[in-house]
Amino acid sequence: MSEKLFNRPSEYFEERHCILTAREIAQQPASWRRLADSLESRKEEIRAFMDQVLSVEGLTILTAGAGSSAFIGEALKYVLAGELRLKTQNIHTTDIISAPEETLFDAPTLMISYARSGESPESMAAVKFAEKKIKNLWHIILVCDKNSTLAKTGYALPNALVLDQPPETCDQGFAMTSSVSCMALSTWCIFHYKEMEEYTGYVRMLADSAEEQMESLYESAQAIAGEQYRRLIWLGCGALKGLAREACVKSMELTDGYVHAGYDAATGFRHGPKTVVNDETMTVHFLSTREYTRQYDVDFLKEMIAEKKKNIIVSVKEASSEGCASGEDYAVVYKVPDAILKKSEMGAYIHGLIFSQLLSMNKSLEKHFNTDSPCEKGEVNRVVKGIIIYDF
Repeated sequence: MSEKLFNRPSEYFEERHCILTAREIAQQPASWRRLADSLESRKEEIRAFMDQVLSVEGLTILTAGAGSSAFIGEALKYVLAGELRLKTQNIHTTDIISAPEETLFDAPTLMISYARSGESPESMAAVKFAEKKIKNLWHIILVCDKNSTLAKTGYALPNALVLDQPPETCDQGFAMTSSVSCMALSTWCIFHYKEMEEYTGYVRMLADSAEEQMESLYESAQAIAGEQYRRLIWLGCGALKGLAREACVKSMELTDGYVHAGYDAATGFRHGPKTVVNDETMTVHFLSTREYTRQYDVDFLKEMIAEKKKNIIVSVKEASSEGCASGEDYAVVYKVPDAILKKSEMGAYIHGLIFSQLLSMNKSLEKHFNTDSPCEKGEVNRVVKGIIIYDF
């Protein structure tokens, strides 16, 4: 029997040079279940490491990565603050290597490094620079290839915990998809290490939920991708602003820049960036599942609807927030399991992430790009090339 993806035979995606991307988006629920099993198998090791590190007085928690890997930390800093009152800093490895004196300080630090391939030169350099600059330094390295240079660097460090992700999440397509969701869920569980089985249980709930809704999210994405937009602005507050930035990059990557995308908070977009809206613009509004924050999302969505001309407006929202506004062109509605909805924005993040991946892929297909390798001239690559690291 032929493999099916999004209720289509795999040949449909193979013929359109999209099979890797389609498969890597579709595989995510299964990968999350494998992730939950892996984290549970290492729970004592994780607990011992986290108990030691989090007991350090004056600890700085720093998340780092490049591109999509960095945007994980941008979202998770809000998630962890909201759930645990835990303050983290997110500094891109590209900023660390270009300005190490301004980004690294000699204070007790837990550095969390995110990487799909583990071969980006900035990832290794950021760890090296931090080791040089910070006396009391611990590492968590989340990497999708356990045999990568970054993983091997972590294995050799005395104060490092390397958590390799399910091997299939080392996405072979151009865009990071399953790698992003797995590393985000790993982080969520790591910081809830004292309730590891409870949170890996939530990961399995999210897997079931995403699997059940994947087809409806695909259908919504396919319909929206048929709209003739050239400018695309993703909007979200709190954790969903980090999601908006990730979605922004996916939109540009998979259409080789045909879609020029941006991102902002709903509250920030009024302050100048709103001038980008014209007849070729589509705005996608991620509505927060946090009641207080959602008020601002809804107010701005209503403002955009009231001012609407030929621009396209899309809302992406959890089922419990339906009816908060009307008049948008498309309303993408998903359901988060109640147990998670009451505790965390991770449900909104994960479902919104899948929708953004599906929309970006479908727009690429609609415009006949080679989705698995959209930059045919090779100026942009799956693993960045041509980076010279200057020591300091």
